[in-house]
Amino acid sequence: MSQVIVVTGGAGGIGSAVCRGLAHDGHQVVVADFDREGAGRVARELGKESLAAHVDVGSEESVARMIEESLSRFGRIDVLLNGAGIMPRHEVKDISVEEWERVLRINLTGVFLCSQAVARHMVERKQGRILSVASGRGVAGAPGAAHYAATKAGVIAFTKSLAVELAPCNVVVNAIAPGVTDTPMSRAGYTEEVRKKRQSLSPLVGGYTPLDQIVGLVRYLISDATREVTGQVFFLKTP
Repeated sequence: MSQVIVVTGGAGGIGSAVCRGLAHDGHQVVVADFDREGAGRVARELGKESLAAHVDVGSEESVARMIEESLSRFGRIDVLLNGAGIMPRHEVKDISVEEWERVLRINLTGVFLCSQAVARHMVERKQGRILSVASGRGVAGAPGAAHYAATKAGVIAFTKSLAVELAPCNVVVNAIAPGVTDTPMSRAGYTEEVRKKRQSLSPLVGGYTPLDQIVGLVRYLISDATREVTGQVFFLKTP
């Protein structure tokens, strides 16, 4: 059955792959991103059953507008995928307060604001799914990106807490934690030598997590097969 799915970070590497995969399955997709041009490009590619929505996930007002625009267009939201995120790389001694707060605002506050806004709608309908992109770095740490790791640990804890709160309302909340993927964000964080080395390896021994595996996991987690699976973090982590 076709679902209405909002994907934040929908113009990015993982987000755009998920949008394409879900649109191919016949779902109606809201491509939500701060990159207005990129969101529009992806939405045009997906066709008339999609919507490009500009959003700053760290702004309560912007998130509210995006949710209202989505509801106005499609009448409901069945799934929210929190995919927006950034990962600047600096050692802790060199991270400015401004950079620390920017990473938290986008990666963690953004998940809170989008989840809060859509949860109000889903609680009224007594159904829905919220899926957030976490990371194995939220458990193992990320030298050179401690602020990123901190936010992903927060996403994991927030997911588990929200799942308990919304379970009585039949709203399912989970997270996925991919390994390193070959996307613009991850490419910016690795030297050309490291990227080539990772590309030469199987994902089972430390290569990139293929985007199609992430898309496949998202498909599974929004299917009827997982309608009672909640509060879980699904790791696609390579050694």
